Amino acid sequence: MPFPIIDVSKQSVAQFEAQCSRVRAWQYVAWYRVMRPLLVIGIWFLAARYIRWCLANATPTEVSLEAFVPIVIGIAAVSATLIVWTLARQLDLFHTGRVRRMHDGARAADDAAAPPQRELPVAADAGRCLVAYHDDDGMISHVVSMPDYARQAA
Repeated sequence: MPFPIIDVSKQSVAQFEAQCSRVRAWQYVAWYRVMRPLLVIGIWFLAARYIRWCLANATPTEVSLEAFVPIVIGIAAVSATLIVWTLARQLDLFHTGRVRRMHDGARAADDAAAPPQRELPVAADAGRCLVAYHDDDGMISHVVSMPDYARQAA
């Protein structure tokens, strides 16, 4: 399907019908607007109930501050690693000139081979929004930022 994943849940039945049959269009709308949100809410609800049950049945030593310190340190370490990784990627520390040229060449080839996409209105304040495309198997094929998408669509 040629439409971006991010905008799929906003599409009407008529927009889906332009891509597939009426029955399949209704299935898509039911999944993206009803079933998927209910599934996510249900998972969060069950996780909250499980955590509540664990805390209700824990002994005082299991709920003490000393028991939570290693967990908090672990979460802080993972968070710090992700922050450093993100900053390093933004500063392009992991790409040498040669690797960057190879990466940019592969990206240009992927963009040239990508099928044309339908145009979407792009807000001027799109900021850090991304448009993710997926292939017929449901796997993400490529992701572009909204400003890049606007340039491609123009």
